[in-house]
Amino acid sequence: MAKIAFTFLWVTILVIVNKALDDITWAQYVATFLLGGLYAILLSKVKVLNGKPASEEPK
Repeated sequence: MAKIAFTFLWVTILVIVNKALDDITWAQYVATFLLGGLYAILLSKVKVLNGKPASEEPK
């Protein structure tokens, strides 16, 4: 459930950033690329979003 809520929050942030950069196409591409990469990193590194209990040690 946390992953779904995080994804909806991230989509909202991405839409807001793209609307703010409406007339600057290259900046929209850069922002989308950076936010997508940050989303992937956060999704894989944050234990709560990864579906693992916070107390579990990585192997």
